[in-house]
Order: sequence, then C-alpha cells, then structure tokens
Amino acid sequence: MDGVAPDGSPVEVYRVLRVEPDLGRLRSVLPSGCSVLDLGAGVGRLANPLAAAGHQVVAVDESSEMLAWVDGPERMHADIWSLDLGRRFDAVLALSHLINNPSRERRVELLAACRRHLRDGGVLVVQRYPPAWRPTDGSSTNGAVEIRLHDVVGRNGRFTAAVTYSVGSRSWSQPFEAAIVDDSELASLAVATGLIVTGYLDDERAWVSLTTAP
Repeated sequence: MDGVAPDGSPVEVYRVLRVEPDLGRLRSVLPSGCSVLDLGAGVGRLANPLAAAGHQVVAVDESSEMLAWVDGPERMHADIWSLDLGRRFDAVLALSHLINNPSRERRVELLAACRRHLRDGGVLVVQRYPPAWRPTDGSSTNGAVEIRLHDVVGRNGRFTAAVTYSVGSRSWSQPFEAAIVDDSELASLAVATGLIVTGYLDDERAWVSLTTAP
C-alpha cells in the first residue's frame, strides 16, 4: 500500500512523531562524533539529527519509502535481521520495539546482528516495551499523532493488538503481535549473543544500554 512499509508502519506517521525525549536519551550515551548504525531507521527521525550533529550514521531499513526521507546518513535498503555489512560501529541502535518480536529466535537474530556490527566496547541501545507494562486498550498522543491501542489480547507473556494512528483527517490501522521482554529474558538474550546489559536510559527501563561481553 502506498505510504506504508512492509511491516504495516505508515510513513506519514513516522515523519511527524516527536524527536524528543528519544534523541536526548541517545545523546546521553553516544560519544561525540561516534559512528552509529541505526537498524530499522525508518524515515531517519533520529538518524537525521544524529548525522547533523556530526555522527557518522548508516541508516538501515527494509522500506525504500521510509528511507526516501533519510537526509544526511548513509542509506542502506536491507533486511536488518540477516544484515552483515562487514563493518563495525561505535554504536548500534535497535529501537522501535524490534526486540519485542514474538519469536525468541528472531530476538536472538536481532541481537546477533547488533553484536556483529558493534566494535568491542561499543554501545548498543535497545528499546523495548517497559517490562512492567501490561497492555490494555487506550489512547495517547505523540506530537501531531493520536495513537489508539485496541483489541488487546494477552497470553503467556505475549499479546496481540491493533494500533490506529491518526494525523489530522487521515488514519492507519496496524495489527501486530509482540512479546514482553523482561530483564531476565533480555539478560539471557544478551548472554546468548556475546553482550551484557550495562544500564537503563529511562525510569521505565524501556531504553536499555548494552555492550560487548568481556
């Protein structure tokens, strides 16, 4: 569908989402001018300002429509799960709840791709749903975007739901399935892929920093 990424994400919505406080969280852990690999970069909501601030950024996404809005970073149209650029970066970003994939195998694949591209001692930032969060039907806003979560069904640490985004008179609905990745699961995934958890960038522990295992 025009203006919608292969996973169902609407391009227009991601173009108008707020940059903060997410950008500030990243800046709190990224060394000045460091190289950054942004996996699932989308429209460059965070990759663009990072590049503008002097970071060497490679933005990877499976959607060419999303990447068309990336301005400044090097663009890479590719599958993030099997990505192997043969390069390492000072920092790798795996945001937008990629780690909440319902398949543990896919979660391992994601962190393995991150480790493959992360230099020893570098920083990996993962965004997950807050581990204490239990999804329920409800609404919120993010800048000009109204977000409604509905048809939530939870079972065995997973849930299915639909999210409807509205921007002005336009709206898009996207069904999805996700897993809640708690601290124990994340630590287990990290061990399996040669990583260790080093800290949290927000009070809800949704933004997590990791590095390479010694």
